[in-house]
Amino acid sequence: MPKNKLIVDADLFLFDLDGTIYLGDKPIPGVIDTLKQLTAMGKKVCFLTNNSSKDKTEYIKKITKMGYPVDLFQIVTSTMATIHYLHTRKPGKSVYPLGTPTFVKEIENAHIKIEEDADIVLLAFDTTITYDKLWKANILLNSGKEFIATHPDLVCPHELGDMPDVGSIIALFETSSGRTPSVICGKPHSPMAEIISSLFYVEKSRIAMIGDRLYTDILFGINNNMQSILVLSGETTKEMLDASGIKPTYVFDSIVDLFEEE
Repeated sequence: MPKNKLIVDADLFLFDLDGTIYLGDKPIPGVIDTLKQLTAMGKKVCFLTNNSSKDKTEYIKKITKMGYPVDLFQIVTSTMATIHYLHTRKPGKSVYPLGTPTFVKEIENAHIKIEEDADIVLLAFDTTITYDKLWKANILLNSGKEFIATHPDLVCPHELGDMPDVGSIIALFETSSGRTPSVICGKPHSPMAEIISSLFYVEKSRIAMIGDRLYTDILFGINNNMQSILVLSGETTKEMLDASGIKPTYVFDSIVDLFEEE
């Protein structure tokens, strides 16, 4: 018998992507049908990702190709939160970005100045990173430039094995320069919540944050008075949850378990 009773009472469902909807290029079994079921019920579905290596159009193509058609407004990234933060808190400041060409283009399109001797070292998920980039950034950090990161994730889940993410590079810079970011814009931090509030007019108690990471997805929900749903389809295991002391509203094996048999 198909599952048709929605367990979580919410109007807006915020889904993490890596480890929650897919692993690499493979959707997690059953998730596409679950997303379609939520949409058919009239629920708002949004994808909230800390991954700053891709832009919104890349995510739209990727998820749509998997079988769930996505509109532009349904994608919210840590890059968007970072740009919003820079415009509102650091107007006119220049950045030295460590990021993919896609990320750098988004920064340029947002009319944020990019300079070699910048005011801010801006660290994103750079899958094109080179030693030269790391060295230049370290020189700037040692000279006292401000340090901002798009998100804190240590790894990015992938079907071939975890990829070192921004949090791992933050640890590198802490070792090499003694510096850590003054601001992190993605989940679980407030700049990401500000973006959600500006895009969706939904009471926080009616929002559910669903993801596979305790220290980003689940804390984002808890810190911002949303319902929090941990899925065990990505980074977090039951043992990690038990040892963390963090208490999500719900714990499911995957988002398929948002529904149960009536």
